[in-house]
Amino acid sequence: MKIPLDRQLTQPIYLQIRDRVKHLIAFGALQPGDRLPSLRQMAKEAQVNKLTVIEAYGTLEAEGLICARLGSGYFVKSSPTASPQSATFAPAQKVIIPQPAIDSFCDSYITSLKAHHQTDMVDFSMGFPQLFGLNDLQRIARRAMNQVVDHLSNYDFPEGQEILRQQIAQLLVQRGLVVSADDLIVTSGAMQGVSLTMRYLLKPGDWVIVESPTWYGALTALETMGVRIIGIPMTPEGMNLELLEKYLKSHRPKLIYTISTLHNPTGITTSQAHRQQLLALAQQYDCPMLEDNAYEGLNFEPVPAPIKAIDQQDTVIYVGSFSKTLIPALRIGYIVATGRHYQPLIEQKILNDVHTPTPSQAIVREYLASGHYRHRLHRLQSWHLQSRNVMLEAIAQYFPQEATWTVPKGGVFLWVQLPESLPLERICQEVSKQGVLVMPGSSFFPDRQGYAAMRLSFCRPAEAIKRGIAILGERLKAYL
Repeated sequence: MKIPLDRQLTQPIYLQIRDRVKHLIAFGALQPGDRLPSLRQMAKEAQVNKLTVIEAYGTLEAEGLICARLGSGYFVKSSPTASPQSATFAPAQKVIIPQPAIDSFCDSYITSLKAHHQTDMVDFSMGFPQLFGLNDLQRIARRAMNQVVDHLSNYDFPEGQEILRQQIAQLLVQRGLVVSADDLIVTSGAMQGVSLTMRYLLKPGDWVIVESPTWYGALTALETMGVRIIGIPMTPEGMNLELLEKYLKSHRPKLIYTISTLHNPTGITTSQAHRQQLLALAQQYDCPMLEDNAYEGLNFEPVPAPIKAIDQQDTVIYVGSFSKTLIPALRIGYIVATGRHYQPLIEQKILNDVHTPTPSQAIVREYLASGHYRHRLHRLQSWHLQSRNVMLEAIAQYFPQEATWTVPKGGVFLWVQLPESLPLERICQEVSKQGVLVMPGSSFFPDRQGYAAMRLSFCRPAEAIKRGIAILGERLKAYL
């Protein structure tokens, strides 16, 4: 197969290979079922590194154009993988201002962890990444430890290792966010980044705006701080900006907490226009924003650059993570903080845990340097796309016709809205006895009520998804 490459172009070589193969498929030169050249053969013919071909094939696989068959190579699929259902998400627009309360986030977390370690349990409650594609992890970890063993008798810098921060900065540039290593703080997971930022910006009694629903860990963190929460409802496009402005004007909050890409729990990704309007409102009312995009990188198609990328006034603090895309147990996340925010956050980091563990930083640094990270992302994207579609098909088949849902463009979660008459807490308890763990949507609302809904994780094997959704659907219909 002849692949003409222009090495003078700014477009990466792997994308040129991808585009050429896409062109051959689109114009019929490659037919469904045709076998692509092997990785070694394509690398030889194109005169590129084998890893470059892996990246090109990975993007084609993530787009549903080709598929890998174990031991046989890559083949053209019969048709691109498409979403079998359209989003039907249209919730009521009700602002929630809850009374002070502390929810059982820790209890829910421990329950989910226990379920994740039970092989016979279908766990729809958590979004842990699959661990395939980590065959070289032991070798990478040994090499990483050899490089830092002489430094283990001392504390590390609170902002994190410089080389790792440079690597993260390069990764963020590919996502449209141009920052330097000096704008980054390596944290013990994204949750620490969220917590440090909240503690830096807030004091008891302050008003805070969140999306409703939103990640329940953030809700519990805010509640333990004694702040007052305003839950602005989500629309299919993101936070309701008209209601947001009303409460920015009336309550003068000290923080807006938002998840702009692959929102947890709904899976929604906001548009560029929505991001610009949200940032404009935050700046107009002088309200800092915390952008928590822990699932960025797991998108099935291009997404807008983070809100932080268009922030010229140091309004936005951005938090990201490798827990959802690489290895959760390493607990490596990061904060992007520019201008006046950087040094206070460093001080918060020192007071919290001094520094992020050196071995974890070293392993992530070495994994990024090895060039395998992008390939892993492609495999995760492809696997999650197929799993999402399996779940959508199962929901359409087994759930009551009154159900509506989102169709996320990546990540691990989708959101199902259900009739208000359903006793979801009781249903979740009943299906857990049948081997299916589900978290009711009430956990994600500021008042722990909201409307009837469920967050479902689709990063599970296809057969487990079908079995779990069938059991859940049967119980839902029984109460209707």
